Amino acid sequence: MRSIAGTDYVVSEDMVRQLEQLALRVERMRQAGRLSPDALRRLRKYFRIKNIYNSNAIEGNILDIGETRMVVEQGLTLTGRPLKDQAEAKNLSEAIDYLEELAADPIRPISEADIRQLHFLVLKNVKDADAGVYRAVQVEIGGSKYMPPGPESVPAQMELFCTWLARRSVKETKTDIPSAILDAAAAHTWFVTIHPFVDGNGRVARLILNLLLMRNGCPIAIVTKADRGRYYDALELSQESDLTAFLALIIECMDESLEEYEHAVREQVEHQEWASSIVEKLDKPQRSRAENEYEVWRNAMELLKSVFQQTSGLLAAGSTTTQVWFKDFGKLEFEKYYALRYRKSAKQTWFFRIDIRSGEKTARYLFFFGSPSGRFPKDSDVTLHVAREEPPGSFKYNRLDELSAPNVPNLVEIGYDAKQESFVSRTKAGKLSQTKIEILCRHFFEEVTNRHFSS
Repeated sequence: MRSIAGTDYVVSEDMVRQLEQLALRVERMRQAGRLSPDALRRLRKYFRIKNIYNSNAIEGNILDIGETRMVVEQGLTLTGRPLKDQAEAKNLSEAIDYLEELAADPIRPISEADIRQLHFLVLKNVKDADAGVYRAVQVEIGGSKYMPPGPESVPAQMELFCTWLARRSVKETKTDIPSAILDAAAAHTWFVTIHPFVDGNGRVARLILNLLLMRNGCPIAIVTKADRGRYYDALELSQESDLTAFLALIIECMDESLEEYEHAVREQVEHQEWASSIVEKLDKPQRSRAENEYEVWRNAMELLKSVFQQTSGLLAAGSTTTQVWFKDFGKLEFEKYYALRYRKSAKQTWFFRIDIRSGEKTARYLFFFGSPSGRFPKDSDVTLHVAREEPPGSFKYNRLDELSAPNVPNLVEIGYDAKQESFVSRTKAGKLSQTKIEILCRHFFEEVTNRHFSS
């Protein structure tokens, strides 16, 4: 494990290697002139609404991305939408303006006053009494076993955190991108661990994360609403000081930003919007049909998930020595479904994960969405692929298709045939078969048991 300077946090060496690969990609883009300071400023403006929408949505804000754009860019007040949610959108836009100021002055240390000001901007006109003020009460984090420190210790812990942040936020030598990303991840996690404010901690933590990335000329990391479950899961794991899972998510977010940056710098935004309007008109009939088929497909996938979840619960309740956990990462949103349906790429498509521990042996199986493999008919819907964490504890997942060990289950892909109203499974050997989901689920757990845990 690699320690993160000045903190108690560690990260796996494999994750450090992934950071180094990301750094090489960033450096190549810099050398090509695609990540100059001016280009980064323009592109961050381009991604501002996406950032505001997702950061607020993670915290329960119900405005969609179009409504967020109208509130922030046009200053409109929307009837029928909560005033609090509209204020949160405007507030986060102002906080990002302040963030840009801080990012533009990399030789000035980030101070405790800066963090209080960011929080004030996030919470003003929503909870004025708490804006920029450390909490005076004990708080709990919904859905988490972690209990933040008592209010009496918050000032001292924030002083310690801000002393470290001030030192790490100033870069006087050539940027070390991997270290910068590690610092950004540690700053985010350390801050939410202290949980210094009554509300707004998550939004401020994500601002701090991106502030450190921006100061080092890195693309920002936008944690999306779709990844809310995975985000919270990674933060829960980080309470044990291991940031490997959290870094895995941040790398994916930065990868997605890089891909969008590369696309955006090749074309003018105005031209892209014009082209999109033409495509939308041409695509409307197919999209309308896909929306109807999506609902059928989504309901089928929710049924599949519920069967696996119930089965995991039965196994967990029936044993005193074996532990089985089911982690739900939410549904696949239509836009990602639509992209995968037509064989385009879509990131962050985790559906659920099953963790099993028996004695000294552990296994994590990840079910995620992707385009159908070549074994399925050409007009097949989006399918569910199965991967396993290899090696255990690495948070690095490999498709079962790519694993050759004898302990690998046969089930590698699941689809849904709406015409036949049945699920279709594919084995490693490529065989397709229609099977009831309950039987498919049993076969999976039986193979995991017999191949992975019985030897």
